[in-house]
Amino acid sequence: MTEGKIKEILDRLNTLQEDLLSLPDDILLSIDPRDNESLENGTQFLKSFNESLTQFTDSAGRVEAQIKEHFGINPEEEDIERETVDRQKRERIVRELDKTARHSLDENFTYKRPFGFILEDAAYKGIKTWKNLYLHVLKILQEKDPEKFNHLPDEERFISNRGNPLFSREKAKLRIEEKVKPGFYAEINLSANNIRDNIKALLNHFQIEPSNMQIFLREDRDAG
Repeated sequence: MTEGKIKEILDRLNTLQEDLLSLPDDILLSIDPRDNESLENGTQFLKSFNESLTQFTDSAGRVEAQIKEHFGINPEEEDIERETVDRQKRERIVRELDKTARHSLDENFTYKRPFGFILEDAAYKGIKTWKNLYLHVLKILQEKDPEKFNHLPDEERFISNRGNPLFSREKAKLRIEEKVKPGFYAEINLSANNIRDNIKALLNHFQIEPSNMQIFLREDRDAG
């Protein structure tokens, strides 16, 4: 099997996972809260679907990690260009991004694909998944204020009403975790709109205006 085929499989696997994570957003929109039957059927489906989806994403994540480790490749990272210091390089990346439309954190990103983003002095392009975009935003915030970042697992605003944290020092406390740094894990079993909402909350927490972040989509780039 060629390296190109392996990368294609990993890309398709990531796309499938993100589409499935976004499906509940669509289901919720189709439920009529005034119709008890619609409400009951939709709720039962979502509960069952979420249980199955958690099992799938857990298995898919292990498969993905095994493939990356065995073949020594990571398609999510290899096309990324980033710049946070070199102004000339940053401006070149921004010019490339500006070939597509800018999107704000107030938009609906269901079934859409990221390509890049600008956040204050940082510019990234070549991103393929919302998970990867989210992890890069976390790295920027970590560099901006390491002490505040380290205390994210202690912040109540990043713990759901049901006690599910977005960040933890113990990976066992998260459903599907990603190691951000030693002793710090982030929940990544999130839809595109979940990630959007988390980024907005994080930017506010770090006293950054959400309007300072612009997102660029692959759909816009492909259309051009």
